[in-house]
Amino acid sequence: MPWNDNKDGEGSSKGNSPWGSQGKKSDSPWSRPGGSGGGNGSGGGGGNNRPDLEEQMRRMQERFRRGRGGNGGGGRRGGGQSFGPFGFLVLGFVALLAWLFSGVVVVDEGETAAVFRFGQWQKNFGPGLHVHLPTPIETHEIMPSQQQQVTQIGANEDESLMLTGDENIVEVQYRVFWYYDQEDPENFILNVENGEELVKAAAESVMREVVGKSNLDDVITTGRNELQTQVRDQLQALLQDYRAGAQILNVEIQEAQAPAEVRAAFIDVVNAGQDAERAVQDANRYANDIIPRARGEAQQILQDAEAYRDQVIADATGQANRFTQILTEYQQAPQVTRERMYLETMERVLNRSDKLILDNDAGAVPYLPLDSVNRRNSEN
Repeated sequence: MPWNDNKDGEGSSKGNSPWGSQGKKSDSPWSRPGGSGGGNGSGGGGGNNRPDLEEQMRRMQERFRRGRGGNGGGGRRGGGQSFGPFGFLVLGFVALLAWLFSGVVVVDEGETAAVFRFGQWQKNFGPGLHVHLPTPIETHEIMPSQQQQVTQIGANEDESLMLTGDENIVEVQYRVFWYYDQEDPENFILNVENGEELVKAAAESVMREVVGKSNLDDVITTGRNELQTQVRDQLQALLQDYRAGAQILNVEIQEAQAPAEVRAAFIDVVNAGQDAERAVQDANRYANDIIPRARGEAQQILQDAEAYRDQVIADATGQANRFTQILTEYQQAPQVTRERMYLETMERVLNRSDKLILDNDAGAVPYLPLDSVNRRNSEN
């Protein structure tokens, strides 16, 4: 070793160490004299037998090797150096923290966490930071309780083709809007397996039942809204019986039509039905126009006849009353009454004709302008 090298040969004996050991060659540069012939030590008596530092390090290394099952230098060649007691304590503390943190759950807005103790539901956590017993004592599952879920049905023919009540085939594609039950979300986890598939299968079953009780025209035209309402109500009742923990919001029929193979013929049938309906509406429109008009004309004729009847009756009644009055006057003064009747009659007759007055006492031959009289008569 360097400090045992005596090549310089100045003022040093051949067997001495740099610390001045006399008469004894040291095994290590950290060794101290153990005999009575001490050199520079002030208290170098024979009773001070302390172990040296190298011996302590050697013993500590052997304890480490025994702790990992090795021996000698083979332990160093066999692999990495072991942690020791302190390292195991650190690993244990980290593992304990990780186990405790498994009971911490962060629930976002619009979500709900269901907590289970050994598989049995205990409680639900709303949005926020929550703590429960660590795994596996208690576990949790987070569900989007306020997020709307959409299930599409009818993407293939096995799902879309259905038989109506009037024995026609219809192709229906629809969507189901639903969300997890906010009051009992644990039912979706505990009572059903693969709840999304359950909602889809239940919706398809209910739709087939409702379509099987409806006519083809109702499914593809005017009855869609009522059909959607029936499917939604029946599907919700079915899921409540299953205690599936799902709430149905709405059922929307996207497309309802005849299969592609018969779609052209079906369109012709629909068009013919529409033409027939249009003809019926035109006939009803004409009937609504002509019938009130005929009834009005008939009513007018009846009113004219009643007015004529009343007029004739009133005229006859007046004539009869006038004759009765004349008769009464004639009985009282016959001569005067006769003259009056004669004069009134002549007045009515002569009032409508031209008159020529001749004086029998004139003595001359009268001139009668017959041409002028005839001309006036023809003009009138």
